[in-house]
Amino acid sequence: MEKFFDLHNHMLCRVDDGASTEEEMYQMLDRSYQDGVRGLCLTPHFSPSMFGDTRESSEKAYALLSAYAKKKYPDLELFLGNELGYYDGCQRALETGICRTIAGSRYVLVDFSEYVGFFNLRSGVGLLQRSGYKVILAHTERYRCLFRKIDWIKSFVAAGGIVQLNASSAEGAWGFGAKRQWRKLLRLGLVHIISSDAHNLKNRPPELSVCMSYLKLHCTEEEISLLTWENAWRVTRDMAI
Repeated sequence: MEKFFDLHNHMLCRVDDGASTEEEMYQMLDRSYQDGVRGLCLTPHFSPSMFGDTRESSEKAYALLSAYAKKKYPDLELFLGNELGYYDGCQRALETGICRTIAGSRYVLVDFSEYVGFFNLRSGVGLLQRSGYKVILAHTERYRCLFRKIDWIKSFVAAGGIVQLNASSAEGAWGFGAKRQWRKLLRLGLVHIISSDAHNLKNRPPELSVCMSYLKLHCTEEEISLLTWENAWRVTRDMAI
């Protein structure tokens, strides 16, 4: 069985639009472990306008899940972060620690609306980079404004930006456009991390293996290891990719 590191998911219960109960949270962890995950960073949404102040609720859920994992899966490493839903002034939340970086590193997982305009996405990413953060662009394949902006993605990567893709997009879970962009970015060598972005057990389950057949056809074993384990592991240690 392959060994995976899932850097982006929403397993913590009663925090955002992810797991709604403790039982679902534990079942999602079970499914993830069975799929081969041995490293996991929990990344609940940080979006005050949508979910309010979730710091206390996420810490409580993380403590519950950590205790469950320690007892049942002693070889599984857990970390805590956030998926920052970009908004004007959000860097203040990062500076004060209200919004978490990934495992306390300088890496920030950043999310924009699927329909965000290119200017707004570029401006937001640039502001965070100038503030000293290492930006991980969440589910890069889903932003329609980037479908014809490969040159910008190349410049983003050249400037130290990290491209994260959702495993399920490889098979069309987010539509044909996202699937085509997923495969194009992979082919061009512009991908660093593949994660599940899991929200539940039904239509958005915690499975990275869904893209493995495609990866095995188009990538070397070393490249697959970087995409599904090594790079995410390095992020949690605040190491360069």
